[in-house]
Amino acid sequence: MNLTICKKICSECPFTASSPKGWLGPHTLDEVVSTQQRGGLFSCHLLRKEDMSMQDIKLGVVRMCRGYIASATKSGIIFSDNSEEGKALQDLQVLVDAEAKEDEEAILSTQEFKIHHGKSLPQEDIAKQALYERLGYKS
Repeated sequence: MNLTICKKICSECPFTASSPKGWLGPHTLDEVVSTQQRGGLFSCHLLRKEDMSMQDIKLGVVRMCRGYIASATKSGIIFSDNSEEGKALQDLQVLVDAEAKEDEEAILSTQEFKIHHGKSLPQEDIAKQALYERLGYKS
């Protein structure tokens, strides 16, 4: 495994407060959060291509998203070294933390990510009328 990572966070990285709200490309909010929480790989959105595979990420052909790693760290997610993939992610996490290039205020934690991209936490606790207003329905 030869994971590589972006040298800096893109200005529209979905893991930053400056990203377009609700835009996650082909991914759902739940998919992205689940991938991060289970320690999966997530490539930079600018480098994705139609015919890419997980192998492209594992070989370093397609770089990992720096915002994804910084967001995990801010959220208290520590990637596990129980697998080759987990160890590689852990190494990237240590690197990003040591370089300290990111403005922590600009990085979204998992909770902030969910809110920024449109999912209230938890939806069941929101009054029906308030939920309808958030979704743009008129009373």
